[in-house]
Amino acid sequence: MNSSKRIRIFISCIVLGPLLGYLLTSLWFAGGNTFWKPIDYFPLPVEKVLTLQPYGNEFWVTTADNETYHILYPCEGAEACWEQVDEVPDVAPSDKYVVSEGKCENDYLAYPLSHPIKTCISSTTFTKASTEGSTKSEENPWRVSLALTTDNKLWLWQNPWDFPNKVIAYKVFFTFLGLSIGLMLDTILTRKIK
Repeated sequence: MNSSKRIRIFISCIVLGPLLGYLLTSLWFAGGNTFWKPIDYFPLPVEKVLTLQPYGNEFWVTTADNETYHILYPCEGAEACWEQVDEVPDVAPSDKYVVSEGKCENDYLAYPLSHPIKTCISSTTFTKASTEGSTKSEENPWRVSLALTTDNKLWLWQNPWDFPNKVIAYKVFFTFLGLSIGLMLDTILTRKIK
């Protein structure tokens, strides 16, 4: 194998490996690490989602028989996870609250769901997390979406805060992992080409 081809393979592998590791980690923390979860413990068909607390742990819905229910998420143990109520209280404000028809999305990405969406409420709440050794603070979002599908079922998507130190540690780790994979790929390719 000539040396210019060998250098191109080597540089491609050591550049593309870490880049892929960094990009996959960025996608992971932008919401790729969260999945839709059905609210299958609520037995009644839901007609309308009324409101959602900023962190997604409480929401209010109207059922097909025109009754209003307060539902807690997640449902743990034998405690009551929903109750019928007469009125919906004021909820704590979130930094961004979006009600959309037919899709769920926020600033970063549209969240695909395998069931057709009727209505969706997305809430984003930011915390100011300062990085060590820096006076600048970064916004750190907690994102949650509650979808009502056309078959009157509820689905929740939650992406809690990821603090900067954790995100940086993961990005560094997966960048070096990508570099290692790139170097192994370079070795395999050069052996096959010889």
